Amino acid sequence: MKGAPPDLELPRLTSADLAERFGNDEAALRRYRMLVALLREGRSPGEVARTFGVSRESLRRLREAFRRGGLAALKSRKRGGGHLARNSPLARILRQELTAEPGVSANVLWHRVQARLHDEGVTDVPRSTFYRLLARLRDEESGAGSYSATVRLLREALGALPEDPPLTLGRSDLARLLLADTTDVQLRGRRLQSALRAAIEQLRPADDAGPVLNDPHWRHYLIIAGEYEAGEARADLQEALALSASTYSRAKREALERLVTLLPAAIEALPPPAPPASFYTPPPAPVTGYEAELDLYVSSLRREGLALIWGDPEEAFTLAAVLAEHLHNRGQKVIWHAAAPADAEPRAGLRLAQTLAAALAAEGDDELWRHLATLDAVLLVWHLDLLANAIGGRRWTVVVANTHWLADSDAAQVLDVLTAACEQREIRLALAGRDLPFWADADRWPPLPGDRSELAEFLRRLARRLPTAQTPRLFDVVHERAMHLIEALPVDQAAFLSPEERNRLIAALTPVEQLLAALRGAAGHIPP
Repeated sequence: MKGAPPDLELPRLTSADLAERFGNDEAALRRYRMLVALLREGRSPGEVARTFGVSRESLRRLREAFRRGGLAALKSRKRGGGHLARNSPLARILRQELTAEPGVSANVLWHRVQARLHDEGVTDVPRSTFYRLLARLRDEESGAGSYSATVRLLREALGALPEDPPLTLGRSDLARLLLADTTDVQLRGRRLQSALRAAIEQLRPADDAGPVLNDPHWRHYLIIAGEYEAGEARADLQEALALSASTYSRAKREALERLVTLLPAAIEALPPPAPPASFYTPPPAPVTGYEAELDLYVSSLRREGLALIWGDPEEAFTLAAVLAEHLHNRGQKVIWHAAAPADAEPRAGLRLAQTLAAALAAEGDDELWRHLATLDAVLLVWHLDLLANAIGGRRWTVVVANTHWLADSDAAQVLDVLTAACEQREIRLALAGRDLPFWADADRWPPLPGDRSELAEFLRRLARRLPTAQTPRLFDVVHERAMHLIEALPVDQAAFLSPEERNRLIAALTPVEQLLAALRGAAGHIPP
């Protein structure tokens, strides 16, 4: 016989109607779905029985109960005795185990409880009864136990997983709990979305053959990915996996518990969020009126790659900000950093390194940023090597203000990297603070004037370029290149070269010969 008797009609209930009538009674919802398949869809009793994993006799009793009692007959009857009773050995031992380890998986918990019940002489507890009681106890504790509460928050957040942009996910209680340091809602949602998907992927068994519907190892992944990523209906998944409602609910709860365990590590593995541009962008200049000083410092940067501004701290900061904005407005890449007092910024050197790392990340090189952006970051020697290699060839102008507050050893090492890059003409560097760096020439870099009456003398000294200012640097460069040439071709090896090799090398060295001739010819015209 196929379908339902003509006098037996099943009311059509929406999801809201079902929730209002049956609440969390999963068994009642499952009975209603069986009747939908049987009475409304007209499927045969044998097909419905196979789909839902019940006997044809159970289906017959369900249909008869509905005929007599209507929808009310579908509700589960409350049990007050037996193993489900509050004070039964099963309930007592289960509560004790949950208190000792709230996050233990259901399978491990079953074996522990079973062993303790056996010790007490209780051997007749069905596994299905254990799972029903476990679900009830965890529902009761969902508001009080932190682990169960996290499962609840996770379930709520997963419902918003497909949203793009993930604003609902970013506003979720789970996001606020796990990403409290990220204040931007969309960014917080993106990061939680990435972590959730990474954790879900870890539910997938290591099986190159792909998903296997009847393999229990695949249940957790298929249920979570199916419901929350693919948007499949629970009934369709349950049917595809050939699971009863209780087995499906149990597998889903276990999967959520695993996700709660995996999620913190997935968040930890996320790369740090990209730094905001304000991290290294010059601030608006507070005042104007430094045109003469500005022209000379810009000229020094262009000619020597260096500008040293020192004297009154507030005046030095202001002039550094004016210089940075001036260069920025003219299209130069300016990296700005202003150090803070030790009570506000106890790790001044790390903070300077983070500014430079943020600027590198903005240009696509985020390796250093990923290491230094963490809360427990420590500046290591290899970080400095990475910084030195990364800023090479950037052609930045780095402006560092308040250098008198860069007092720790990390700051000294970062400044060493910057000055070395400046000497190699990899970057331009402007330092501003209360004191002149110990390695600088006070005659070349005069202090800022105390008042405007001293401005003319200050400008005269700043504009004066010492004749020998570049001589040591130029000599060092030429000497280093000459030594490299000699290392490549030692003098005592010249006699062993073939005539062809000698002729080719003489031709290659012709520009050097011309330079020597020019130097010798100009020697008589250099003033004493």
